[in-house]
Amino acid sequence: MKISMGNVWDRATDFLSDNMGVVVPIALLTIFLPSSLSASIAPFAKQSPTASMIVSAVGLVLTLIGLWGQLAIIALATQQRAGRGPAVRTANARLLPLIGISLLAVIAGFALFVPIPVALSLAGYDFRGAMGGQRVPVSGGVAMFVSVYGLLLLPLFLFLVARLSLLTPVVVRERRGVGAFKRSFVLTRGITWKVIGVLILYCIVFGVAMLAARTVFGSIFQLIAGGEGEISLATVLTSVVVSVVQTSFFVLAAAFEGKLYLAVRDAREAIVESR
Repeated sequence: MKISMGNVWDRATDFLSDNMGVVVPIALLTIFLPSSLSASIAPFAKQSPTASMIVSAVGLVLTLIGLWGQLAIIALATQQRAGRGPAVRTANARLLPLIGISLLAVIAGFALFVPIPVALSLAGYDFRGAMGGQRVPVSGGVAMFVSVYGLLLLPLFLFLVARLSLLTPVVVRERRGVGAFKRSFVLTRGITWKVIGVLILYCIVFGVAMLAARTVFGSIFQLIAGGEGEISLATVLTSVVVSVVQTSFFVLAAAFEGKLYLAVRDAREAIVESR
């Protein structure tokens, strides 16, 4: 199965340029505003345990809103002629199934990391002291196990992320439940390395852009607006710029994911039909 990531990228950017009037309002209301608000209220979490719980709860709600927005964009990207109304209805209908599937994936991901805290616990590692900022020594054998296991876990994690990269479009467009895991594995067969390459490149560019937004614009706003404390005009303006960058990358990722799903699905069906 031959899939050109360059062609998929071109289709994603063409989709966004042709549908700015539909995509931008969704991105602003469901990704940009929640992201900006979440970054602005984050410093309040340090004031007290109650404030921390409230900020966490609000952050969870804002995250779900952002997830809904990405679902709507993927729905648009995979059925472009449907328009905003059908995309919104699709996002409404598939949000809860995607949350359930995502929780299963997160639980499975955490299960992969369980041997590390188990090994540390058996070695008598002081987790409470480490969380309190203390420097807790680790025996050589346990440190070696954690290092080797972590190195082995990294390629496995990248492999699983690549094979499950089409999980959301499958849930959205094919209305699958747990079977979406198997379907994503089937669709990504033969393009795993290409997807891993795209993921690594995306993470590098995204990380550099976010770092530049925080440091460069943060410094500029601090010089212009000034202000002291964790919440000031400078920090709010910086969070807005960071949210703009974050929103742009999330929208691009959703569009690319949707177009990659269509390309892989069509190519896979063509292979099956030719047999």
